[in-house]
Amino acid sequence: MLGVLLAVICGVLVRDSLAQGAKPEEKHITVGWYPSHPYQYLHMRHGTESLTGLDIELTRKIFERRGYTVNFVASSWAQIQKDLRDGKIDMALGAYDIALRQEYALFSDPYRTETDSAFFQSGAEIAHNSSSFAQLVENIATRNGQIGILDGYSYGAKVDDALAGLPGDRVIRYENVEKALQNLADGRIDALLSDQLFVEAALIRDGYGDLVDRHSLPVFAGAVHAIFAKKTVDPSVVEDFNAELNVLQKDGEYTAIQNAFISPIRFGIALSGIWFTALDYLGTVAFAISGVLLARREKYSIFGAFVLAALPGVGGGVVRDLITGREPIGIMQAPNGVLLVIATVLMGYLTYFVIDRFGIGAPAGDANDTNDTIARPVARTGWRRIMTVGNVVEISDAVGLAAFTVTGVYVAVTMNSTPILLWGPILAMLTGAGGGIIRDVVRADKHNPALKTSFYAEIPLLWGFTLSFFFWRHGPLAEISDIFFAVIITVIGAFVTRMVVLGLGLRSPRF
Repeated sequence: MLGVLLAVICGVLVRDSLAQGAKPEEKHITVGWYPSHPYQYLHMRHGTESLTGLDIELTRKIFERRGYTVNFVASSWAQIQKDLRDGKIDMALGAYDIALRQEYALFSDPYRTETDSAFFQSGAEIAHNSSSFAQLVENIATRNGQIGILDGYSYGAKVDDALAGLPGDRVIRYENVEKALQNLADGRIDALLSDQLFVEAALIRDGYGDLVDRHSLPVFAGAVHAIFAKKTVDPSVVEDFNAELNVLQKDGEYTAIQNAFISPIRFGIALSGIWFTALDYLGTVAFAISGVLLARREKYSIFGAFVLAALPGVGGGVVRDLITGREPIGIMQAPNGVLLVIATVLMGYLTYFVIDRFGIGAPAGDANDTNDTIARPVARTGWRRIMTVGNVVEISDAVGLAAFTVTGVYVAVTMNSTPILLWGPILAMLTGAGGGIIRDVVRADKHNPALKTSFYAEIPLLWGFTLSFFFWRHGPLAEISDIFFAVIITVIGAFVTRMVVLGLGLRSPRF
């Protein structure tokens, strides 16, 4: 009897021990994805390619919290729909809720919206003659034109029906938007239908901005969902997804993810006009000229002149990019700034060579005058100096400072530097004034005006904070037109502030 009792007790202990040591059942889910920046795309960082995007990071966050292991599988959108129907994958992202998909898929709650638009080749006649989508379809049919769409993509029932009414050779299907944009820019198709943000991102990234008309024709707008294969996914998984999505939306993490991927695109679109590029170039040249003037006054070599010219022009941006881990750094992405510096130094060298060779008189300036950011051969106080032709460098410098202020905040937004109210102003200051500070350190200038007397670095800090506050307040919900207006206000504000400082001869308060 005692032996039986001991056996029972041992059995219970063994059972409890096994139960405690048993691992919970692992939960796996396979997600199909296709290239669609900024929602789903491969990003190169530190030499390694990784999958990211708004949809990807949101899905990772949701399933990570629920204890799922997620496996992402690359494919085309059309193939993803077939694989969902056949149960080869469990889930896909960014789908409209249409009747055809309801046959084989379960839908999550909506997690974002998309606006589909028609894009045209710049200056195309059909763009001006199409004031509605119905008229566009009519024009395509009348002129035997062609319209591009993404294969397997839905644009809403009405648009899908209208496209189905066109002859088969009038509708060209593409697996990716990059190929479609290339054909649109080359004039091989007359219009392209796609998500507006998706195309705008590609226009900036691939350089089609001047070839494709950005005045897009609205086609369809609607909420998008995550969809799950009925063959392989239990409805409880969809319930888990919805519950965690609701939590993320309430605690602010969803907005943070949106900020990381949508705000940079809209900000980039607002800055993509030639006007801002011109301001940036003008400022770079002005900063470079300041270095040339100092090199002349302090008898530097031509290489030394290049160093003094390059530091204020591009040095602050390099430091900014190294701090934020931006890859590649700005001057590697677009070397135009460095080329402008080189050209400015060479022109300065030739100018001074002619002056010296032919004995042309030129004011040398006061060698002890180091109370401002750049050396100038004219009086340093009063409004009269601003009206003098010789102060074109001063005015250009103010323009550059204003443009670089915006660029600094743009990098802060692009790199998702949080909190934006801290890093936006700091990166604006580094971009606008950081290079000049480094240059004065290299020169061993004991006065270092940006740190001691000049009211200069404070300007990008002030206006960088103003623009950063706009993004903190509005985030990914900001319209492109509102961002453009905020940028204009920042540029004008920084420029006018610099002019007032110069006109009144203001100095930074001493500690």
